[in-house]
Amino acid sequence: MAITPSPSNQRQLLFHLLMSLITLIFLLFIGELIARVGVIPQGIPQPPPLSTIDPYQPNPYIVRMRPYLYFHIPHSKYIQARSTYQVSYEINRLGFRGPEIPPKPETGLKRLITIGDSITEGHGNPFNKTFSSVLGENLRPHQWEVINMGVQGASPLYYAVNLKRYLAVQPDAILIVIFENDLADDRASESVFFTLPVLDDETALLMKTTTQNFFTQWRLYTLLHRGWRHWVHSAAEKIIAQNQANVYTPAEQQAIQVFEEQQTQLNALKIRPKHLVAPIVFDKQWRMSQAYLDYVVDTCRQQGVTVMIANISITGQEPGLNPAYSEHARMLDEHVSSWAKGRQLPFLSLLPTMTQIVKQYQPFHSQVVIADDGHPTSLTHALIADALRPWVIDNLPRN
Repeated sequence: MAITPSPSNQRQLLFHLLMSLITLIFLLFIGELIARVGVIPQGIPQPPPLSTIDPYQPNPYIVRMRPYLYFHIPHSKYIQARSTYQVSYEINRLGFRGPEIPPKPETGLKRLITIGDSITEGHGNPFNKTFSSVLGENLRPHQWEVINMGVQGASPLYYAVNLKRYLAVQPDAILIVIFENDLADDRASESVFFTLPVLDDETALLMKTTTQNFFTQWRLYTLLHRGWRHWVHSAAEKIIAQNQANVYTPAEQQAIQVFEEQQTQLNALKIRPKHLVAPIVFDKQWRMSQAYLDYVVDTCRQQGVTVMIANISITGQEPGLNPAYSEHARMLDEHVSSWAKGRQLPFLSLLPTMTQIVKQYQPFHSQVVIADDGHPTSLTHALIADALRPWVIDNLPRN
């Protein structure tokens, strides 16, 4: 037989519930007051005024924050200039160089995005002269558009932690352009990643019209979110932590030191090429960077996005340079090729293309790379696009 609570017991239960609710609200209020004293929101700053900068000096239009490592400040405008060029940079609302990226349904086209470092971004060239832009013009008759999402200094780690930003534009295919300094850039990024401040609004750089809600206005929420991000790592961040723990043995450290000393002596400028990897640890460093690429490939495949891989080298193809440059470029090309074959990914080595370009224009080397800089010229970008076009068309997903 069920026992019905008496009216006095019901009132007592209601009183306790009400007091518990009041206590919770009071604690939240106190917590919010404390958080407002000690918590400063870490959002995306306003872009600095238009100015001219040296691309080899710190860029005030780029901020370094987790989880995206670093990114251009949206809506920035600036000019990169050296003695031989002056190029305008306009940053869209997603933090990439170039015009605003429309929602995919508005274009009515299949979408290929290119991701890579400063070469893909188009360092030293007008945006419409980059190989991505030229390739986009060639693919439009095939009902495809090309979105350039290259970022200066990017490498496989960068692609992994920014994968959400790439997928937010709903690509049908992604072309990853590997470059000769990617292994060194990954190691440098790993060493500082977890020291960076956390961007409080991670969705601010995604294809969203609004990123604010009731909870994001609370500093207490911000504090709890930061604590969560500190203790709970994403899949890409777990790879970073694992690679950080993958220290070199004493024998490897000694071999690296000897190699670096040799390169410093051999290099004409007496400065060790920072991106060259000692042969004894090349396989180890490649496996560390390969883990980021595996993560990108696996995630894209789960979402039905085709991944293509191209590998390029500029300095590794120049005659008369330190032989370690060419050897480094060759080893990286072989490792990327073998990995892509094992993952059943379309792969194109652009090393033969670059070798041919360098030989063809050797008497006029400044036509191939920008003088006083070393990045490819607009001519080289056009030739790279020519090499990519038939291969990309053959490997784009069919309806």
